[in-house]
Amino acid sequence: MHTLTHLACIFFVYKYANLQKWRLYHSTLLYICAVNLLYNFLCANYDLWKYKPDIYSNHTITEVGNSVILLPAIAFIFLSHYPEKQGNKKVLLYFLKWIVWSLLIESVYVYFGKITFHHGYEFWMEPFFYFIMYTFIRLHYKRPLLTYILSVFVVIILLLIFKIPVNTPIDNRH
Repeated sequence: MHTLTHLACIFFVYKYANLQKWRLYHSTLLYICAVNLLYNFLCANYDLWKYKPDIYSNHTITEVGNSVILLPAIAFIFLSHYPEKQGNKKVLLYFLKWIVWSLLIESVYVYFGKITFHHGYEFWMEPFFYFIMYTFIRLHYKRPLLTYILSVFVVIILLLIFKIPVNTPIDNRH
């Protein structure tokens, strides 16, 4: 299922993203990739969500696929069709559309047991997660330095809320 999703993302980028403008979005695509890799690093021993692998051999490989294919593809398409200068109502509806689609797709993963939630994180929190994710994708595109600063605060808040122990596997080596 994860592999199919990654392949679908590649197809949808080819079909729907504005490929001529990839350089405009490049740093934001790297940002979303880096943020997901940071989550995986900080939560290596304390996953808030975990993917049940299919063709990929484990959760970590699945997350690498999400980091380098799924999330940059989503960000690329999201930014390619963003309603520039079309008013707040259009922007709000655009965000809602992306949040709802993300929740519907994730619901399929939940239904088939391909994703599980742990350590106090639950599916009902996902709309807030997606709101922050899409807001930060757009904000990074427009104001990257501000996004980096806000990202640090959000990460610290989430580490505290979910009591994530920041001891990575690297800390545990002797």
